[in-house]
Amino acid sequence: MARLIVTNGDSAAANIRSGGVKGRVLEWRDFLHDGPVPDAGSLELVSDARADFIAGALGFDLDGVRADFAQRDGILSAHIAYSEVELWFEHDLFDQLQLIQLLAFFAREPERLGLRLMQADTYLGALAPADMARFEGTATPVSSLQLEMARAAWEAFTAPTPEALAVLGHSSLPELPFLGAALRRLLAELPAPGSGLSLTEERTLRALADGPQVIGRLFGTVTQAEEAQFMGDLSFFLRLEALANAPEPLITGLPFSIAQVRPFTPAEPPSPEERTYREFASGTVALTKAGEAALAGDFDHAARNGVDRWIGGTHLSPAALWRFERADSRLVAPH
Repeated sequence: MARLIVTNGDSAAANIRSGGVKGRVLEWRDFLHDGPVPDAGSLELVSDARADFIAGALGFDLDGVRADFAQRDGILSAHIAYSEVELWFEHDLFDQLQLIQLLAFFAREPERLGLRLMQADTYLGALAPADMARFEGTATPVSSLQLEMARAAWEAFTAPTPEALAVLGHSSLPELPFLGAALRRLLAELPAPGSGLSLTEERTLRALADGPQVIGRLFGTVTQAEEAQFMGDLSFFLRLEALANAPEPLITGLPFSIAQVRPFTPAEPPSPEERTYREFASGTVALTKAGEAALAGDFDHAARNGVDRWIGGTHLSPAALWRFERADSRLVAPH
């Protein structure tokens, strides 16, 4: 029987293939926690918006990103060619957003026989290929309740305001046991009252409070603070760039633009992409006076620097400055 396994990216997919798991493996490459995700009626429209964002933010070739998404979406849209479609996803925010996108897609499909789900509480890409065999046979049929829950979560995520997202994040979601915590973590990326910092930004500045740090080491320090690590290095570098390039910068010392950094495969001798990446990651960044003031609650980064970023379908801007009070898990509407 033809089998399609959809998973979170290249590392997990490589492990599944090398681990001897049978079937075609499809990498679902997208970091949906960054940039706009529109409330669109089709996978293709979402992919167009995501390609525009990724190419612009990371300096990638737009046509190349669009082609990658088109190939990915085409394989998924032809899912009826497979007698079994299994979704292999982890517990963290990165994966849970991908999972609700996929389940929301299947909720609209007239045919979804053979659709199954494997939810892991560990990082598939970090395991040895031989460990993949233990997940064989653990996927269970996707229920109508799971489809409905994911559809509602996707609608909340792509909505123009985060109210529904906040409600879902604090609801019981037993059919998708990792989703609630993931949505709460996403809400923590909204600016906090007072400092205007997201949780990632605050952790970054606190890590720099004792002195300058090497960027690669700083990435490790910040991501290790997560209960469920979800952020890749390029996503973190984008956050550093936003802090460094704000009208009143909160950090200083970035060696050059993130647009010059590219993913790479380690090789000998190192490729130009690897050398550029390592040069960026070995740069040293430090707090500015504004960064120190933000940590002390004396500088509102979101308001003073005119926040302009997206969380799903919510566009944060001076005119729509949603905040999240992390101490009591409370959404704060724009004044």
